[in-house]
Amino acid sequence: MNERSSQPPARIVACTPSSAEILCLLGAEKRLVGCCEGLDLPIPVSKWTPVGPPDNIDPDKVASLNPDLVIHSNTYPGAEVAIHAMESQGLHVLNLTTERFDDLLSDMFAVGVEIGEEDKAAEWVARFDERRRRLMRLVPRADRPLRVYIELWPNPFVTAGAQSWMTDMIKLAGGKNAFADRYYPSYPIDEERILEEDPEVVLICWAGQGDDPSGLDPDDIFRRKGWEKLAAVRFKQVYFLPESLFAVPGPRLLDGLEHLIGLFAGLQRDEVSR
Repeated sequence: MNERSSQPPARIVACTPSSAEILCLLGAEKRLVGCCEGLDLPIPVSKWTPVGPPDNIDPDKVASLNPDLVIHSNTYPGAEVAIHAMESQGLHVLNLTTERFDDLLSDMFAVGVEIGEEDKAAEWVARFDERRRRLMRLVPRADRPLRVYIELWPNPFVTAGAQSWMTDMIKLAGGKNAFADRYYPSYPIDEERILEEDPEVVLICWAGQGDDPSGLDPDDIFRRKGWEKLAAVRFKQVYFLPESLFAVPGPRLLDGLEHLIGLFAGLQRDEVSR
C-alpha cells in the first residue's frame, strides 16, 4: 500500500460491494467515482464508473479515474494481481482481508480511518456490536447446535470452511457447520461426505442466485439421489438464503444473522446426535 495523503480522499474507487456499502454507511457516497460491477446497494448513490467485477478489476480503468483511494480485498480470486498493478501505477490501495464475521467491524473502522471518518466509523462499530449482542439474546437455548450444511455451489459441491463468515454466522445463530473441519474459507467437497454427515439443515447460497427464491425449488434438492435419507430432507429443512445478506461481507451481514436466527428457531433435531 502506497503512502497515504494527509488530506481525506475526495475521489474513491470501491472494488468490492462490501467496501461500497461501508462507504455509503459512513456518508462518503458522494466521493465514489468508480465501483465494481454487479453492485446492489441499499443506499442511493451518485452515478459512478464501473471498473469490472471484484474478481476481474480493470487497473487501467481505475487509474483513469484519478482516485485518491482505491479499496479492494485480496480474498477475491485474482485480486492480488489487480492490487499489484494499481500500486505499480502509484495508486493508494487499501487492501482488506475479509474472511470472518468480525472482519466486518475491523473493515468498517479501517475504511473510516482512511477516509477521515474515524469517529463516525467507531460509532457504527459500537452500534453494530450492540446489535449483535441483542441478537444473541434471541438465540433459543438447545441441548446441542443444529448440524448444518451450507452449499455455495452445486457442481461440483462447494461448502464453507472454518475461515468463513458464513460458518461464524451459523454458529452465532445456534448451528454448527458440519464441514468446518478445514481452514479454508471455502472448498470442494465430495457428495459422499455430505451424506455421511447427515445434516439437519441445508442452506443454499449459490453465487448469482440473488435474493428472490421464487424461481428456486427446494424439491430439486429433495430429489437428489441418495439425499432422501438426510435428516434435512426428511424434515423438509432446506432453505435458500438471500445472497445480499450472506454472500457479501458488508453491513448487511447483521441482517443475515437476524434472518438465520429466525430461521433456526424451532427447527427439528435428530433424536440421536452425531
